[in-house]
Amino acid sequence: MSETIERALEVARKAHGNQMYGIYPYEFHLKQTLKVAQSHNLPEEIQVSCILHDTIEDTSLSYNDIKKAFGTEVAEIVYAVTDELGRNRKERKKKTYPKIRKNVGAILVKLCDRVANVRHSLLYDSQLYKMYLNEHNHFIDNVVSTRFNKIDDLCLELSLMFEEE
Repeated sequence: MSETIERALEVARKAHGNQMYGIYPYEFHLKQTLKVAQSHNLPEEIQVSCILHDTIEDTSLSYNDIKKAFGTEVAEIVYAVTDELGRNRKERKKKTYPKIRKNVGAILVKLCDRVANVRHSLLYDSQLYKMYLNEHNHFIDNVVSTRFNKIDDLCLELSLMFEEE
């Protein structure tokens, strides 16, 4: 593991503090998202962004904190996947998806995040799995604006997870 990835894990671990992902410390989800990126041989900037993807949204870290520590590209990706404010999930996603579509790195990170979430929900949370299943076509149609091999690979992996049912 590179020094930058180790540093990102440490920053994210501290930033997320006592937050949980189900019964696991939040770091579990970040490592699962990282594993998806690594399994697709995505560049280090994407891997670092996978680790930090929830920091602006869920911690006290800011865009400028991430930019200072990891550079503009990572900060832009993390900003793009950060949910906008809204009264409910549907409204937040409607405002956030256009940001993601404009940044290929953000598309990759969001796909890695979704694959990790669906894998987890398949094992531990059938209600969450049903939510992701119901959102799947809308998610793909609204997030994936650009097509290239890595995005296609991740979309296929995500879609196959729903066809196994």
